[in-house]
Amino acid sequence: MDYASWIRDLALILRGGADYYDWCRRNIRTRSFQDCLARDWHGREQRRYPMHPAVLKALELSPEHRPYDWHLLTLEWPHVSETDSTRLAYTRDERAGHADRQTVTTVGKYLTRHFPTLPDHVVRNLVALYSAGDSCKLVHTMAEMLHHLFNGPSSCMTRDMEVRCADGVRRHPYQVYDPKYGWHMAVRMFNGETVGRALCMSDGNTKYFVRSYRRAENYSPADEQLEAWLVSQGYEKQSRWDDDDKLAYYEVDRGDILAPYIDGGTQAVSLYGDHLRIDRNGEYDCSQTGGTASGGGSETCEDCGDRFADGDGYWVGVNGELAHICSSCCDNEYTYVYGRRQDMYFVHSRYAIEIGGHYYDEDYLSDNDIVALENGDYADMDNCVMVGDDWYLFEDERVCRPEDSDDYWLTEDCWQCEESGCWYTDSTESVEVDGKTYHPDNAPEQETADEE
Repeated sequence: MDYASWIRDLALILRGGADYYDWCRRNIRTRSFQDCLARDWHGREQRRYPMHPAVLKALELSPEHRPYDWHLLTLEWPHVSETDSTRLAYTRDERAGHADRQTVTTVGKYLTRHFPTLPDHVVRNLVALYSAGDSCKLVHTMAEMLHHLFNGPSSCMTRDMEVRCADGVRRHPYQVYDPKYGWHMAVRMFNGETVGRALCMSDGNTKYFVRSYRRAENYSPADEQLEAWLVSQGYEKQSRWDDDDKLAYYEVDRGDILAPYIDGGTQAVSLYGDHLRIDRNGEYDCSQTGGTASGGGSETCEDCGDRFADGDGYWVGVNGELAHICSSCCDNEYTYVYGRRQDMYFVHSRYAIEIGGHYYDEDYLSDNDIVALENGDYADMDNCVMVGDDWYLFEDERVCRPEDSDDYWLTEDCWQCEESGCWYTDSTESVEVDGKTYHPDNAPEQETADEE
């Protein structure tokens, strides 16, 4: 069902006009036509405001998620609030309409009331997109990009930092994002201030971004409103910049280059003639915030493929022979363990076993006097005892040291004196008194009747 068309037709009826009665007779087949009278106040609202774009977008999702009552929705005529463009206003009833009084609410609350089957994530996306209103825009010059960079959400690149290049000109590291190579910026404005920004790339075929920033007190989180707006404009969010995206090249000194901190998974670049290119195996590492990068002396992580500075990586494996990895992979995926011949080295965390606050290589537990217990756990041999072919902790209640044996036994194979609490093997005789078991030396005396 095309609810958007139905609402447009009903809006025409409510708005009235010289020929709307004839139009209704030709197009509306309903016994309640006499109730569909024009409302002057509704015509006033329609002339003032278009219906809220988030509601129109929700209507496009019908019939899968139909409005609860499309007649009521039309009568309420939801629109962008005059007092707060991030909220929605509507006319609650006839009395409010005649009094020219509107109710203001959030976009999400209104959508949830009228579209009860609309999934939460769809409502959230519509709120993020249409609460931003017309405050989002794209800028395509370096001067504009730098203006919004310095006056918007904070990041490691927003400080007043100029680097003297080899040609004698001082430049900010952000200037490598030259618009002639497709770089531009999306910004979100509120009350004339830049409250959100995102660096964007368009190569003629694809449009995407990697990270957005929203103004906050201490840290700049992602700007969900700006990202929703970008998606509506055909942009895709990626985890890294594409290889071969071009950057401007400015030499600094001794082979160093002007370089910003590059967001995303690929932070390395290579020199191609008169420009740089994003390159996951590039010679320059752009993961520093000082404004420059040095060529050479970098290596590729054998786990994730990212570049890291020479000397900052970690060799993993028994003899460091397994792989050379970056610090991020080492911190998140590997554990420093005791291993072969009690040496210490990094192994993948899936092969590390924690015992008593220390970690061990599961392949070399015996080298570190670690044994597997009968229940499948592990423990230091000094804290264990072997019974038969299995290891148990000394404090295990299932284990005892019988008085008549030099070995440890399972309690299920022994008996315990009720008086002393000592354990004995079956090789020692026991006495049973009143259903309780005693060692002969500890058995209570029993009274017997005198024989006549």
